This record gives sequence, structure tokens and C-alpha cells, in this order.
Amino acid sequence: MQVVLKKRVPKLGNPYDVVNVKVGYARNFLLPQKLAVIATAGELKKAEGMKAKVSAKLEAVLENAKEVADKLKDAVLTFKKKARGEKLYGSIKETDLIDALKKEQKVEISKDMVKLDEPLKDLGEHKVKLQLNEDISTEVKVVIEAE
Repeated sequence: MQVVLKKRVPKLGNPYDVVNVKVGYARNFLLPQKLAVIATAGELKKAEGMKAKVSAKLEAVLENAKEVADKLKDAVLTFKKKARGEKLYGSIKETDLIDALKKEQKVEISKDMVKLDEPLKDLGEHKVKLQLNEDISTEVKVVIEAE
């Protein structure tokens, strides 16, 4: 079944892409979530017109992601927290990292871009992966010191 995507769907496509999907996937997920519409002649024509506009916007987003990755390549975020031995009393979560990046590096990212399996609870150096785009990722060094 051919559908025209209305929003970005991971591992499927970007807005206004025309894709072939199984009928059940379209009927049970894409259409009810308003992520896609059935590819009629009118929708295909509309998708062609909008695709050029959206692709220019996606190029700008890609360039921005590359700039941010270059800026954060050598970034070091330092946190001073209360600790007992090597363990922190609290933890460093995604929101703490986002706030530190915003404050120290003047970079705003969303929570889903931070790939942190579990909160950081130990003193020392840690590497945290940031997935800025499907293709672009970088690592940030996080140093946690005792207060």
C-alpha cells in the first residue's frame, strides 16, 4: 500500500515521502496516528510540491547538526556533587546534561538526543553519546567530582 508521510517516521522516511508499507501497518499505526495519508492522485501532487520546501529545510537542519557536533567534539562537562566514597548521593540525568550544555556550551538539544542508558552515579570520567541526527552523533566527556 502506498502512503504519503505527514511527519517524520524513524526508519521509514521524512515528511511528504511516498513509501510502500504493508496494509496492516498503515491501517493500524500510520493512519490512526496521523503520520501518513493514503497516496491518492491529489496527495501525490501535493507531496511533490511540498517535498522541495521540506528538503531545503532538512538540509539546513543537517548543517546545523554538523556544526553542533563539531562544537561539542572536545566539550567537557564538569559536575561537582556530594558523594560518599565513589558513589554520588544523587545522580546525573539527561536533564542535567541538557542544562549544562545550554549553560556552558550555548547549545540546546532535546532529551531524546541524549543516549544515556542509566543515570550517572559514580565519580570520575564518563562518555555520553549525543545522537543529533539519524546520521550525526558525537560524544561528550562528563567529569563528576566530589564536592
